[in-house]
This record gives sequence, structure tokens and C-alpha cells, in this order.
Amino acid sequence: MRVLVTGATGFIGLGIVERLLRGGHEVISVVRRESKRRKHLPEHSLHTVIERNIPEYDDLASEVSGEIQCAVHLSWNGTRGADRDDPVQQQLNYDCSIGLVRWLADTGCKKIFLAGSQAEYGQREGLLSEDMICSPVTEYGKTKLRIYQDALKICEDRHVTLIEPRYFSVYGARDDKSTMVITTLKKMMHNQDCEFTKAVQMWDFLYIDDAVEALYGLITADCESGIYNFGSGDTRQLKSFILEMKEAAGSESKLIFGAVPYHERGMVSIAPDVTKLKSSIGWEPDVAFSEGIKRIALALKEEAKET
Repeated sequence: MRVLVTGATGFIGLGIVERLLRGGHEVISVVRRESKRRKHLPEHSLHTVIERNIPEYDDLASEVSGEIQCAVHLSWNGTRGADRDDPVQQQLNYDCSIGLVRWLADTGCKKIFLAGSQAEYGQREGLLSEDMICSPVTEYGKTKLRIYQDALKICEDRHVTLIEPRYFSVYGARDDKSTMVITTLKKMMHNQDCEFTKAVQMWDFLYIDDAVEALYGLITADCESGIYNFGSGDTRQLKSFILEMKEAAGSESKLIFGAVPYHERGMVSIAPDVTKLKSSIGWEPDVAFSEGIKRIALALKEEAKET
């Protein structure tokens, strides 16, 4: 199979590029110009790298010739902080993404993946299933939902399969260093005090290797169009995960719960129903949370030695 991957140097992008190449597939990686993370992409005879920023995706046709059987669109600007509520930034993401989907569908691509987010559900309580009505509260969540809905119409008209892996909390050593898992683990490894919210919200963590295997399974299987929740199914209070982190790290850090206020929008809980993903491709997560934390801690120690 010939697969186009945008956002190939991102957290999930790097993983799926490596997995596709191990599976013998040809990969065209689209990366940002002057990306510092490009060096992490594997060199392989089946791998081509193209530099294009998101607003330049309408020029991809000049670089990509021949048939693309599958495309995995992972790139997105404004995923963290105040940018999540920047309507201009999110509209640009929408415009560039819908243009990419239209070009792919018109040129014969038969399977397109759009990275989704738990933010599309909004602040909901209870088990989150793919068929429930979404009520996103951030511009990021609203735009992710809109691009999926509009892209689905385009793909249905052209008989193209459209799949949205809807990600919750994927974690791993190559994730953004500002995430709660990475920042907290670094403090725990140095026995520093750690401050949190009350951490009573429900949460679900999925290790990156398991997320990549699930995505690869959907790419290579004959699956129906639609949304697939990406979580582990191990859903419990965030406080429970934090305590498990401390134990896995062998830390003596003092954990201060309730020191950090919740966002003004209120507490966000996530509890994904992953039945559809499991039953569609026979997938099960392999890495327990404590094991994932140990792997990250080991990687952080190795990074510290190199600096």
C-alpha cells in the first residue's frame, strides 16, 4: 500500500510511519518546513519526505505523483493553550484540511484518516460512545467535529472510506514535554513536590505503542467509515493514575491534591467506550499504565545522559 502521512514528525506520526515501513508499505511523509524533529524520521527505501506547512497543502499535487491508496492526516496547528480557542487559527486548519480531503478523494484515494479528539464530545459525564451527540466547548473541538462531518459528505459522494480515530489521552516518551505525565514524572524522578487539582475526574490513558498498533490495524483492515474511540478501557479517577506513577517511579515526592484549581469551564472527565475499536480489528491494549510509565522514565534517563 502507498500511504500519505501528514504531521509525520508528531507524536503519533512518527509511530505510524515506523509501523507502516515495518509492514512493508510505501510511505510519503509530509512535514513542516525546517522541522527540528525531521531527524527522527527513519531512512528507508520505501520512505519519501516532503516539506510543506499546512497552508501549502494545496501544492502537494506538484510533489506527489502516482496513486495514493490511503492517507493519514495528523497535522494540526493550535492544539494547546490559548490557540485551542483561536477561531482564526482553527478556521485555517479547517480550510487546509477540507482542501486536502477533497484533493485526495478526487485523485482516487480510497481510505482517509482524520485525527479526532475527545474535545469533540465536550464536557460530558459517563461513558462516551461514538454514536452520542457531541457538544464541544472549545474552538478546537468544534472545528475537529466540523471537519469530520463535512469530510464525510465529500467521501460518501466519492465512495471513499473516511475514518476518524478519536484520541483521548495517548502518552509516551516522545510526547510534548509540557504534558501532565511528562512534567509530573520528571518531578517525581527528582523527588520534588507535585501539585494537582483534586484529580477526582475520570480518566483513561493509552500508551503510544498500543495507539499505533490500533491505527495500523484500522489502516490495513477492511473497516467501515466512522468514528473509533482510541482509549485503553482502563478508566478510573486521575488520582489513581498519579499514585500509580509515584509507585512506578519509586518516588518520594509529596503529592498535593487540590492545590491547582480546575479550569473555569469546570472539571473535565473522560471515559471512552472502546468496544467498537476492539471488535472491529480484534485489538487489545498491551501496555499497562505502570509499565508505560517505567518505559518513559527510562527514556528520560537516557535523554539526560545525552545532554
